[in-house]
Amino acid sequence: MTENIDEAGIRMLTEEELISAVVEKHRRFLEENKKEFRELDSSLNQVEENIKNAKNFRTRMEERKEVLKEKRQQFYHQTEALLEKEIFPKLDPITASRLREELKKLKGQIEPDEEQKLKDLFMQNLRETILAAGLGETVLLQANARMEGARDSNVELKEIKNSEKQFLEDDSSKSEEISKSKSQHKWLSTRIKNHEEALSYWEKLKV
Repeated sequence: MTENIDEAGIRMLTEEELISAVVEKHRRFLEENKKEFRELDSSLNQVEENIKNAKNFRTRMEERKEVLKEKRQQFYHQTEALLEKEIFPKLDPITASRLREELKKLKGQIEPDEEQKLKDLFMQNLRETILAAGLGETVLLQANARMEGARDSNVELKEIKNSEKQFLEDDSSKSEEISKSKSQHKWLSTRIKNHEEALSYWEKLKV
């Protein structure tokens, strides 16, 4: 058998050479696994930091939403108080009641586009009523400014809600990414430990 190997030009490795080859193999795999582990570790830390920042951002947005809801209602309350003081007492009860109902619809939880339509209609009706009654237009400007402020609050509120939907989609994607990465992270950690133990074992035999 040995003669056949010699004739084929194949040299049998010595035990020392075999051990050196095994040591080199484990050293190479160990370095490759460590490099991948470091890169994955860095990536995981970044993703987890992003999730933490996103969570803090959502908390701030929740607080902002409450502020905007309250701000919007304050603007309508100011409009209502202004009209109740300056306009409604000077109108006939039916007209005043109709305008109050229109204002009540505006105060409800509606989309910004719908709010703009109702506001424009309300201001048109209010203008016609004020002109017909011979009342001053200063109140119109004040009421319009306050309702614009209310709608601006509603627009920002809508933008926050839309961004929250995107955050939910991103969170789902990130959770899946983290799950896969952690599984790979754990596998690499085990591989590194196994190669380190094997390397230590074979290096002792090499001495």
